[in-house]
Amino acid sequence: SYADTIYHGVCSLHREVELIMPALYLFNRRTLLAGDDLQLPSIAWGAGFAAELFIFLPYLLFYTIELTLTTSATPDANDDYFAEFDQQIQRMQTQECDNATSGYTDKTFCYLNLAYQAGMAIFCVVSLFYEQRILKLSTLGTPTRGLELRASLGTLIERKMTFLTALNFILLVFGLSSTLHFLSPYLYCFPKFFWIVVFILFVIQGLQCLFNITTLFSLWRASPSTSNVIDSEASFYQRHVEHTHQHDDIEMAEELWQNRCDGCCKIMAISTCFMFGGKNIVSQSADGGVENFYGDISRALADYFHGSGSESLDVVPSDVALGFVLLRHIQAQRKLLARREALQQPNITSIRSNPGTSLLFRRALETNNDSVGTESGERTLSGSDEAYQTFSRSLLTQSNPDDYATLEEGARFARHQLAAYTWILYFYEYPLTGGMRLLGRCLKAKLACSKTETSLIERRDSYERCAMNSDVEEDGSAINDVDEMNREHIVGDNFLHIHEATMCAHAGLNKSDIAYASFESGFYETPYFIVIDREWKSIVVSIRGSLTLEDCVVDVLLDPSPLDALGEKYGFDGTEQYCHGGVLECTNWLHADLMKHKILEKLLLGPNAGYSDYTLRIVGHSLGAGIGVILSMMLRNTFPDLRCTCYSPPGGFITWRLAKECSDFVNTFILDSDLVPRLSINNMERLRDEVLHLLARVKLSKYDIAKRIYSLRGEVELGDLDFLLTQNEDMLYPQDDIPDSEFLRQLQRFESIQQERRSNRGVSRSINLYPPGRIVHLVKTGQSKNCLHGVAGCITCGLSNAGFEYTAIRKENDDFNEIEISPTLWTDHFPNRVCMEIEKVAKSFGIDT
Repeated sequence: SYADTIYHGVCSLHREVELIMPALYLFNRRTLLAGDDLQLPSIAWGAGFAAELFIFLPYLLFYTIELTLTTSATPDANDDYFAEFDQQIQRMQTQECDNATSGYTDKTFCYLNLAYQAGMAIFCVVSLFYEQRILKLSTLGTPTRGLELRASLGTLIERKMTFLTALNFILLVFGLSSTLHFLSPYLYCFPKFFWIVVFILFVIQGLQCLFNITTLFSLWRASPSTSNVIDSEASFYQRHVEHTHQHDDIEMAEELWQNRCDGCCKIMAISTCFMFGGKNIVSQSADGGVENFYGDISRALADYFHGSGSESLDVVPSDVALGFVLLRHIQAQRKLLARREALQQPNITSIRSNPGTSLLFRRALETNNDSVGTESGERTLSGSDEAYQTFSRSLLTQSNPDDYATLEEGARFARHQLAAYTWILYFYEYPLTGGMRLLGRCLKAKLACSKTETSLIERRDSYERCAMNSDVEEDGSAINDVDEMNREHIVGDNFLHIHEATMCAHAGLNKSDIAYASFESGFYETPYFIVIDREWKSIVVSIRGSLTLEDCVVDVLLDPSPLDALGEKYGFDGTEQYCHGGVLECTNWLHADLMKHKILEKLLLGPNAGYSDYTLRIVGHSLGAGIGVILSMMLRNTFPDLRCTCYSPPGGFITWRLAKECSDFVNTFILDSDLVPRLSINNMERLRDEVLHLLARVKLSKYDIAKRIYSLRGEVELGDLDFLLTQNEDMLYPQDDIPDSEFLRQLQRFESIQQERRSNRGVSRSINLYPPGRIVHLVKTGQSKNCLHGVAGCITCGLSNAGFEYTAIRKENDDFNEIEISPTLWTDHFPNRVCMEIEKVAKSFGIDT
């Protein structure tokens, strides 16, 4: 039939397809590597073969020849050259060797060993030739163009993984079997190091064979690729089929991502022995709860990555990494260009002369609109040459009482958000000494607990005797206090009270300060604790952020939930307002738990409250920050003077009006390029689009770009704009002059599909969400020159913030409308780093932390 003819024609074009696709195809299977990803692997393999050929084999050959030429005869000075050689080197003339070789007449092992070494030498030479060819070919072309230059790369790798692996395996079996057979008699003929070298050589061969065989097996299990790119003749039939089954195609993509997320969580849970949770995921996933857990994220990921059939982009992980690196330099270029243009404006002088104002730059803002459905499908894909806007924000100054109080509050309660992460973060901060510190604290706490219980019993008996004898009036409140202290107020801790001990260690708390703590964790069960801060006259509720796999599942419940009913119930205006769905579920559980135990009422409300003049403060980091904001809205009618302090809250959290209205009682702190406060569906889609556009503009190979990026590492931070512009022009085509390629055509079709998907998703994709409250942004403004800081940066590949100086700046909720590519975009979210930098800035203000 006509359809079958087209199908077979498409299959026959497979080799031609490889010429225009970035991904590397082996044995008709698509891999996660591109042809230009093989420089480092080929160098590593080549180094291994070179070590075998020029180090191991010559050493083994020397002793093998020595034993082969050794005889039992007494050397004579007038004998030939070999006799003189034996006279100088007499290591082999031992009784053990004489017995093993039947008086040096049976040299079978020597001959077998020489044959093995000759085979290995041939194998290494051929392998080095293959690696040299692979290295040379992988440096040709760009990620999306000139792929015909790497056309023979797949064939080379296939031969290497089949014929050369087979030869290596045969040599390994031959050498291993002959060595094991003659090992016992020849054990003392050679030095010990000889056998160590033999063992190392066999291990290297075994690992090489194992890697290649497992790779071949995984490729064999993968589905063959029959239609990677469809030519013009086949496109009509292909697109007709895809149009007919487009709905099924989307559902299959969503199901695929559900299974991937479920499998990833299960593997992580089991491989870490459930140290980071996962028991609930494994158990409930077996009961068919995958859709409930991963429905939101699977839809988002399917839309984010998936096109439709052949319209899916053919990119590999290294392409994405390259795009991120290039985008970092493009973002730096945009900021420096905007700064240069702004400084040329005459009206900028007043801003620069104001010491309390900072000049900043960002991408153009979208309309802050809480209404639904106004932006659906109309977002313009941003080009990578987009210019930044100039804007100004006020700096926090020591002379401003409000700024001073805000920073003092942030520094005071930063350790409370840190304490909620208990022992896992404690070991992260103190990897070498944490165990001993923690053990000492636990033993000390157990001893103190025993003494306290004895003292409480004695006090209780004393009160009872006094009441019976009527010598003194019974102090009922004191007895109640004793009962309250005796009552179990720590939930979910172990016998040694590890969580409690590390919580106190993080925040510098005493056990008597803890009113309640729950360390139980589940899908919506969030660990939190309530402590009494007598110095600040506050009751502090600290809520933990994301740590377990269950928390991660909550994080990816992305679809916004309406707040109309919640606002009506708890007395705030939630009309047409939305928030992160997972955060709302966790808040409902935590509020119910507080109402169940009535801890806050006992501490703050009523005539018998022990701390009625104290202020309720809610503190949280990341997911805990979002929970804290919604919880504060629910409790404000009951506790009007409530305050909430957020550290690194999620960006896609709450709609604009509530994000601004809660500024009266919510202070938010964000550290530099932290990824989480910038995470939203819009920002993620914009990041994807910019990365893909940059890939289409690349004019050099990844190898050449890597060399240029390495030379640029200092200039990006120092702000040498002219040099940066020159280098970016050398690496990228202009935005309006991108050469045509199959990838560019794929990208255009992909963007069209994405716009259609966006409009079809409806409400969930048309709501903009923002971080909450009055925001203080700690911006990196300098770095101290210190050798140790430089070493720390090198060891951590730039992930360390050692030596960086930060400035506190007031920001608006919509200022975080772009994901900034930085080496620290993830580590800036760590609660210990947030705490440390806030305390440093506070100390510069003269605040005692």
